[in-house]
Amino acid sequence: MTSVCMRLVIPMCLLSGAASGSVSVLGAQSRTITVAVAARALARGETLQADDIATMDTTIVWRWNSIAPDTTRALPGWVTHRNIALGEVLRAPAVTPPPVITSGTRVTAIWQDGPLRMVLSGIATNTAAIGAPVGVRIDPTRRLDGIAAGPNTVRLK
Repeated sequence: MTSVCMRLVIPMCLLSGAASGSVSVLGAQSRTITVAVAARALARGETLQADDIATMDTTIVWRWNSIAPDTTRALPGWVTHRNIALGEVLRAPAVTPPPVITSGTRVTAIWQDGPLRMVLSGIATNTAAIGAPVGVRIDPTRRLDGIAAGPNTVRLK
């Protein structure tokens, strides 16, 4: 019975990195990161100012076969989407970058393939930050989909 256990323990130690002492959980990675936290209680709809954001160092651990954790830091100008308590980590979807396109506003829609470029004007069907999907209504019967590329500018798919 002892020999069977030893056969299982040795490969597990090698897989987990215990031989090198770097990782303690089987198949996991750990990293120390700096996260943004609320320096005061924030209400829904507030725009973050520099003095609203504090930083804190923390160690995160995740399995090697999962998606790496999002370590994007909140910046001044980002908007809160719910009430945030003092010391709470500022991360999406609680805080997001400010929108560059507002629903119902006139936008310029651009489609480009090599030297060929088409520019249309339309109305945004939703509010979006840079990189977020946006619908553009060209006329009452046509709607195109794109990505917010800048203030009132949409790059069509």
